[in-house]
Amino acid sequence: MIILLFSAAQHENCLGRNLTRPYASSLRPTVTLFPSSRRSTADHAATLTTAALNRRRVVLIVVAFALSRLLLVATGVAANTLLPANEGEEFTHLLDGGPALDMWYRWDAGFYATIATYGYDWWNEGHPADDMAFLPLYPLAVRAVMSITGCGYTPYLSTCATVSGLVVSNAALLAATLLLFNLTYGTFGPGAAWRALTLLLVSPASIFLSGVYTEATFLLLSLIVFSALERNRFGPAVLAAALACLTRSVGIALVPALLWHAWRSSGEGGRVIRLGLALVPGLVFAAYILGAGLWVGDPLAYFHTYETTWERPAGGFIGAFTAYFSGEAVSWFGWRLSWLDLLATLGFLALALLVLRRRVAWGLYALGAIIVPVLSGTLVAMPRFGLVVFPFYVEAGARATRIWQQILLIALSLALMALFTARFVTWRWIA
Repeated sequence: MIILLFSAAQHENCLGRNLTRPYASSLRPTVTLFPSSRRSTADHAATLTTAALNRRRVVLIVVAFALSRLLLVATGVAANTLLPANEGEEFTHLLDGGPALDMWYRWDAGFYATIATYGYDWWNEGHPADDMAFLPLYPLAVRAVMSITGCGYTPYLSTCATVSGLVVSNAALLAATLLLFNLTYGTFGPGAAWRALTLLLVSPASIFLSGVYTEATFLLLSLIVFSALERNRFGPAVLAAALACLTRSVGIALVPALLWHAWRSSGEGGRVIRLGLALVPGLVFAAYILGAGLWVGDPLAYFHTYETTWERPAGGFIGAFTAYFSGEAVSWFGWRLSWLDLLATLGFLALALLVLRRRVAWGLYALGAIIVPVLSGTLVAMPRFGLVVFPFYVEAGARATRIWQQILLIALSLALMALFTARFVTWRWIA
């Protein structure tokens, strides 16, 4: 798979050098809420889309996607079969489907499968519950697949929910790979597009991107936001951002990017409307958590649940870092304090600043996507938060122009993917 993508990148990099930096500046859009007859930028972007995703490239991307998922499953099955797993009442397993299916039913996957099957505890019981932290769009999509396939009416509900979650996540991830390639192609050319795509497919977060988690769905929605903005479609961008806010709380990091595009667009009257619309995703998120809170009798129940159950008190940005100097024990993969979380956070912040220098809207989103979870007062799971931010893959793909850089990045990603997968399937905390 890697040889296939590497060859494509090397071949097309020679053919597409004139589509890198010069073209990137020409795609700075004048965003309009409603299309007008003056559509030169949109037409240019549409022409590029056709050029980027031709039949040959789509076939290559689909084949690479399939091979990378097979590699991921093989790694998970090997770890699930050969390595000792944590045992205990809380470490549950699927009884049907074998290790290739059981490997996905870990950590938050159990919450999403349960919500998709039975609904939210906070809704059913009318009082705050642990599952308030899980936003509704992804479990609704899983439930829809369960209903369409009919497996939700069988006795194998956990297995059904897991398989349905895998369908949703991998369909979203495949669509996201196509959009990532297209968006990177238009900004930095074909070589960078293939490299960004390769890094996504061998991402250390692959077990979360393909698993019963929200990562792939959120990645797809965030890519839809920026793809729509590149084509002057502000309304669809706002809609996708609102859906992203109902998928992961970090979706509110898309709002600054929308505000930036709205402010830079022409037309004073239309600018005010677009600035107002840019706030809609944040308002949708606020309305959901307030409505859920009112249902259980505590308007701030969402935040209280994060603080009491998940140990994420709001507003503790500085404390998230100073905790490492408190004298408390720090491990490499700990739940409370881990070196992996700290190093990942610092790396993501540095990478976000590099993105910000190159493309402001992307950088605002990338920076916000790291700052928002850190505001919870802990760096727990930061590798998972950062590895779903698409500008990081684009930036790495654009900068890694030398072969040794590409080999180093891919080797590191593969090693971390194997580590993350092995720890995940054996019920060991990773992110």
